Amino acid sequence: MFDLLLKNATVFDGTGSPGKKLDVAIAGGKIAQLAEHIAGSSRQTLDAAGNFLAPGFIDIQNHSDSYCTLFDQPEQVSLLAQGITSIVVGNCGSSLAPLLSGESIKSIQKWHNLAGINVNWASVGEFLDQLAALPLGVNVGTLVGHATLRRGILRDEIRATTADELKILDQALRQGLAQGALGLSMGLVYAHEVDSSQAELEQLTATLKESGKYLSVHLRSEGSQILESLDEVIGLCRRSQVPVKISHLKIRGRKNWPVFNQVMEKLEAAYHQGLPISFDVYPYQTSWTVAYTYLPKWAYEGGRPQILSGIADPDTRRRILDYLKDQSHDFDRIIVAEDAGDGNFVGKTLRQIAQNQNVSSEEALLNVIAATSAQVLVFDHNLSPEQVSALSMSPLSLIATDGAGYAKKSPGLVHPRCFGTMPRFLKMVRENGQIKWEDAIRKLTSEPAKLLGLTDRGILKRGAAADLAVFDPQAVGDRADYLNPDILPDGIELVLVNGQPALQKNKFLIAAGTVIKR
Repeated sequence: MFDLLLKNATVFDGTGSPGKKLDVAIAGGKIAQLAEHIAGSSRQTLDAAGNFLAPGFIDIQNHSDSYCTLFDQPEQVSLLAQGITSIVVGNCGSSLAPLLSGESIKSIQKWHNLAGINVNWASVGEFLDQLAALPLGVNVGTLVGHATLRRGILRDEIRATTADELKILDQALRQGLAQGALGLSMGLVYAHEVDSSQAELEQLTATLKESGKYLSVHLRSEGSQILESLDEVIGLCRRSQVPVKISHLKIRGRKNWPVFNQVMEKLEAAYHQGLPISFDVYPYQTSWTVAYTYLPKWAYEGGRPQILSGIADPDTRRRILDYLKDQSHDFDRIIVAEDAGDGNFVGKTLRQIAQNQNVSSEEALLNVIAATSAQVLVFDHNLSPEQVSALSMSPLSLIATDGAGYAKKSPGLVHPRCFGTMPRFLKMVRENGQIKWEDAIRKLTSEPAKLLGLTDRGILKRGAAADLAVFDPQAVGDRADYLNPDILPDGIELVLVNGQPALQKNKFLIAAGTVIKR
């Protein structure tokens, strides 16, 4: 007897094959049978006529760990409601393991205040054991964060590693990968990775090559130096032959938009040369950004102490302001989304803050950074809608939230991508017709699974894990916006995690997620 029988859906298996009218039978958390008509008895039978049935979506660029919602909201309802059944955390250079010292955990403080965090693990294996004890709404795997490794050894020092220190980093990476981590992430734009030497990057990618796992990279620049940053990562991919995924690819700032064609030409040329390179993208025109990354590189190379002392020093402050004014950036429209201060800035634009303080918007940015000890996130409407659409539809792209999962209303502002990314993308597919449904679904399922090295998820086949998303192709779409970011989407009818109905019509049913190791 089957546990569940889903009948009459248009089934997309995730491989890029066109949809077919099939029944899907589930038993023991696995897909037991797919056929035009399944007549066996089942404990529960659901008619999915008129809906699409696909593998559960995989969010390969997720920050539920760095925003700490994995622990205080492990049900991750905002992700389930998008059809997401698996997430990968530990992105942008920061993971919650391995913790080589007490300083390691500080790599996440640019996203979340560390107050109240209870850490009772050190290794990747211990961290995954802690996750397994939680009522996880989705399946969770982790990368090893490069900044997390470096801070464990270098503490607050910003410098290149010595040969002996690099050996320790490399050994820690090897242990993390052996204990189930899915790969390595780098956040080369951030203070504690900006001084990483070429030798360090190449040693760590060589270790990845041995394990057959992938590298996720946040570029050093997504603005004026994006072409040089892209060349660096393509070169790393070419020399190592390690699969590389560029995190949340975008071009920030209107004055930098004209290089878009060059960006795509570089990526497409690398791909056609046989390099294993891809990127993820979120289908929104607004970035959710760590505020200090607007400063010149030299102003934050020393981490938070250098940032704050530079802003406080009149001469250095003047140099930073001159740099900001030369960027031709529309600082007026930037909105403070979250800060580590008293929250008085949240929801206000820099223009509003500047008017209140009787200063320029550039000065207001520095004042906000100083008042929050450089722990502030902002919304910036700085992306081209045409480019976002082109990136989303590119054959080289995966779709990811670059956000966190929530089960309750957040006290601050969160990006609506935390609640609407996948349905928003599917709505784009329906409305613009640039790619076929089967190709769109592949971007959400088997393509990320392939990069992760997972053979039993992201695809519908007999014996695969029964992670499924059932959605109405005519109704699916996002509803969250920047003022009301926590509204669940439309059109996701049913989500199964490991064979269990976990969410139905936006109603959370059960936490059925598990830890993904490889």
